[in-house]
Amino acid sequence: MTKQEARKIIKERKQQLSDDYKKQADKDIFQRLIDSKEYKNAKTLFCYVSMKNETDTWMFIRRALEDGKVVGVPICIGKGIMEVREIHSFSDLKEGAYGIMEPKDDCRTMDKNEFELGIIPCVSADRQRKRLGHGAGYYDRYLQGTDFFKIMICWEELLLDEIPVDTHDIVMDRLITEKN
Repeated sequence: MTKQEARKIIKERKQQLSDDYKKQADKDIFQRLIDSKEYKNAKTLFCYVSMKNETDTWMFIRRALEDGKVVGVPICIGKGIMEVREIHSFSDLKEGAYGIMEPKDDCRTMDKNEFELGIIPCVSADRQRKRLGHGAGYYDRYLQGTDFFKIMICWEELLLDEIPVDTHDIVMDRLITEKN
């Protein structure tokens, strides 16, 4: 199976998911995240801001800010290039390209070596912690050479038996779904 074929399968599966399933799965994933030793021990974390049809990270970011953690959020600054900026509240976000919420221009740019934990998005994943993204390579490029702990979150219903990978693809340290 190619990555394009896998994305097509997942797109069809995602359309079948009920709002109730997604809402409950998001709550369960959130609980697993905040219960993890990596979250509890991290002072500085990186987390994407989820869009409508992605695993919800808004409650996680809110909790991290309430817990006094330093939170960095990605912004695309060029073709295939992303940087991460610190936010202190959701008012530090604005709508960017493709309707993605991103940090405002006056937010401090963070060095990727500052992070102790990263919450990484995916279109799909497999149990070997291989990640299928949207295909633009932003995250694989950004994560190259980092050593912070990387947790990928995914709804169980979107997992595949095996994700096709290329040599530049980064395998995550952990996969969290609503079930495990």
